[in-house]
Amino acid sequence: MSITNEDTLKNNVVLISATDLEEEIKELREKIKNLNDSTNQEFNNVKSQFDKLFTITSWLNIARSQGLWKAKTCRHVSNDTCNAWSISEPEKLGIPQDAIVVQDNGSKKVVVTKFSDICITCPLYEPKRT
Repeated sequence: MSITNEDTLKNNVVLISATDLEEEIKELREKIKNLNDSTNQEFNNVKSQFDKLFTITSWLNIARSQGLWKAKTCRHVSNDTCNAWSISEPEKLGIPQDAIVVQDNGSKKVVVTKFSDICITCPLYEPKRT
């Protein structure tokens, strides 16, 4: 006796009622809705963080423009170097090495044309006298 394709198919056929299908579809719809809600919530969280980052970046750009302006107009700047401050450990302040010049006396000064960020909140700023 040989097994026919029909016999093989009969073993693989599963009967499902319409009610079972409807219930399974409802469950899938609910899972999709929950996934969609979760995705929307996550998107809104990411968007909120992006908006905050944009605001912070905007303020940082304003501050940097102020630092650049101060670097160009400060009476303590001579030959692009700030003479008001001696920076003993520039790496701890995040000042790049190429923005530091070592004076003859060993003091470290900031080249403000390379790192004007230090001028942003400088309490020693004074405009150049004309």
